[in-house]
Amino acid sequence: MLSRFIMALAAGSVAMAAEAADLDLSQPVEGQSPVLGIAFPGNAPEYYGLLQDMGMSWARISASWGHIGGGGKQPDWTDLDRRIAGLQARGIQPFVTFESDADWATDPATHKVKNATPLDINAWQLFVAQVVERYDGDGNADMQGLRQPVRMWQAANEFVSDTNASGGWAGTTEQLIAYVNAAHDGVKLADAKGVFVLGGTAAFVMDVALVNQGRADWTVRQFWNDGSELVFPPAKSRSAEVDALVRGKLLPVLREARYDVADVHLYGPEDRDPLRLKAMQEWSGRPVLSSECGGPNLDYGDTYSPQAHFMAVIARNLNVLAHGGQACLWFGLGEEMQTTVGNARVPLYDMQRQPKPGVYAYRLLSRLLPKGAIVRQIAEGWEISAGDGRKVQLFPHGGAGDPSITHCVLSEAPNRVLRVTESVNCSNEMLVFKADLGTDILNK
Repeated sequence: MLSRFIMALAAGSVAMAAEAADLDLSQPVEGQSPVLGIAFPGNAPEYYGLLQDMGMSWARISASWGHIGGGGKQPDWTDLDRRIAGLQARGIQPFVTFESDADWATDPATHKVKNATPLDINAWQLFVAQVVERYDGDGNADMQGLRQPVRMWQAANEFVSDTNASGGWAGTTEQLIAYVNAAHDGVKLADAKGVFVLGGTAAFVMDVALVNQGRADWTVRQFWNDGSELVFPPAKSRSAEVDALVRGKLLPVLREARYDVADVHLYGPEDRDPLRLKAMQEWSGRPVLSSECGGPNLDYGDTYSPQAHFMAVIARNLNVLAHGGQACLWFGLGEEMQTTVGNARVPLYDMQRQPKPGVYAYRLLSRLLPKGAIVRQIAEGWEISAGDGRKVQLFPHGGAGDPSITHCVLSEAPNRVLRVTESVNCSNEMLVFKADLGTDILNK
């Protein structure tokens, strides 16, 4: 389970030391939190130090069958080796998603999706096992210079759609379950300690399924790059067409396939996350993580602002941890990456490769979420308990006239945490804190 491995990443708590007048979030952090990570950090290892500077410990990357090859040819490990070595040099654990995009080994009728249907399911399993064997750290056919085993593996990203170019599945449900099972078995064949994560369910699909199954009554939206908008009001989510997709594809895979951890992608309204996580836990019967999350999402009328970006990082991560999720991997390092309209402003660095406020939020979270930290939802906010019993409470836009407030992040200065003083009034600021001043969890 991811929880076992993320806890093992840190031998002790993220460093917390003496009190300070305030906390400067514009500077890189020294420690790395075992529950923070990113999805798609890019292919250039020279930028992976930015993940370490934010206090992250995980990065989701891909392993492409088409690029690595096989099928009688010598595999080309160059690109995957370079990325894994670059991450591990920075103390970042790779979370690897397989892609069956080898045209020579898959059904041409399914090439419109990245998870194309293998012509030979045994060849697919062999490919997965071969990749895992290279990075399992057992001394047999390992990558030269491997620093530690890679344990987290995944296949069948966003499998419900039959047109999803970043994942998808265009074969039958029976073929899909066999595909997932073969990937799972390939991982376990090469490394009994490997953890296999089922490909993430897209946020749009999850929201539609929740309405379809009588758990919600909301409208689901997504903008496309051509300017069109896909809108599912509740009635459409309850249609026979959607019912067939949920009952005939999503639920059978969640219930019948072999995997260790379920995955749901989290975009759009953050207040939907608790229900999404609870339903995924119940439908799958497994622990749950989010291998893609982010905000602010523009599909629901939200607009980008520096404050919204900072608070999206805070709220999404803490909501996931407070409601049973093992981790939330933020979508994208830089805005130059290709994405949907709704997620265009989610990545952590702008087009000029300058840090956005979400970077400061991660540097704050890395100090608040050491090994053993527990997050729980409280009225209007969150409470974080450190492993040694220390606690801090966080509230968005709270505390007017509340004398127990000790710190805050100002809307106009998201790169600092300020202590309440006679000259600093934290009432109704972007993020306020209540913490024991004597053993201040905020101070590094």
